[in-house]
Amino acid sequence: MAGWTGMLVGVIFGRAGRALVFWLMAPGLLGSGQAEERIDWQFPTENRALVANHPEKFYQPTISRRLISGMFGFVRTAGAEPARIFEHFHKGIDIRPLHRDALGEPTDEVRASADGDVVRVNLDEKISDYGKQVIVRHLWGSQPVYTIYGHLASACVEVGQRVKAGDQVGVMGWTGPGLTRDRAHLHLEIAFQLNEKFADWVKASKPGRFWEPNRNGEWNGLNLMGVDPAALLKAAQEGKPMSCRECLSSQPSGFVVRVPVPRGRIGWMQWVEKEGIGNGEQSWDLEMTPWGLPLKARGRVERVEIAELGSVPGRPNEGRYYCRGLVGPDGKSGMKLSKLGEQTMGMLLYAEE
Repeated sequence: MAGWTGMLVGVIFGRAGRALVFWLMAPGLLGSGQAEERIDWQFPTENRALVANHPEKFYQPTISRRLISGMFGFVRTAGAEPARIFEHFHKGIDIRPLHRDALGEPTDEVRASADGDVVRVNLDEKISDYGKQVIVRHLWGSQPVYTIYGHLASACVEVGQRVKAGDQVGVMGWTGPGLTRDRAHLHLEIAFQLNEKFADWVKASKPGRFWEPNRNGEWNGLNLMGVDPAALLKAAQEGKPMSCRECLSSQPSGFVVRVPVPRGRIGWMQWVEKEGIGNGEQSWDLEMTPWGLPLKARGRVERVEIAELGSVPGRPNEGRYYCRGLVGPDGKSGMKLSKLGEQTMGMLLYAEE
């Protein structure tokens, strides 16, 4: 039996005499489905110095020259150098080039990190902080997840194209604001789409500066939030690729927001871990990473009309808990949702009636 690789069809007859067809999935196919729960993430360029324990040869620092600034997380600062607190969040990792031509231009080929479908090709470097970019959609089990390849010199794929892991999607470059040839790199993200109706929310709420104009539709960077690609790349290279649930369970908790019960289907509701949901609860406690990726939702009996900050670790002067500007000091030795935080929660809860 263990070697079956096929599908059986069964027939039973209901009370009315109608034939009811059901499908029996053979063990071989079930095993294949389970394997898809783990993505064997591949490095998007030839640079694999990360697994050789040479991070200095893998990450491309910012103009600060700090190696940490090329990593994922709260690794950058707006303050004077040398920085005391890293309060600026970096959504991905920046990978150094290995190859340059006679003019110093990077020539590294950028390749898909996993099988997927191209959903976005942006060749207008003026409308994105990441210049020319390609976004590929993957299925992590049943959960859609996206790889983002930014600062490209060129792209060689089209929207709707199916790619396999290792297929070329572009060439590394330094497009986008503020970059120079000497700091050319690939910006890589592994992210989730927070709300499929992001563009509709922007039109309906008119949130103003920072959100508008929305030139990238549903692929606006504010609607794509993810996890550290380096951790997933290293785990896969060690032969221990993570499932989506394992990855999300390993993420740090940053703050909790109590929100009205969402009405309608919203992207992030597909992956959050749920507890006490669907039992007539009046609100949800939504647990977020420090950078605003929803992780868990717990049903509450208390009713709220608008999003309210429930809890946040640390004190207002602790930079690692600035939470990407989503929370901040309330002027009373505590913390509250900032204007950006309130707008972000509005976006997270937006669903067409």
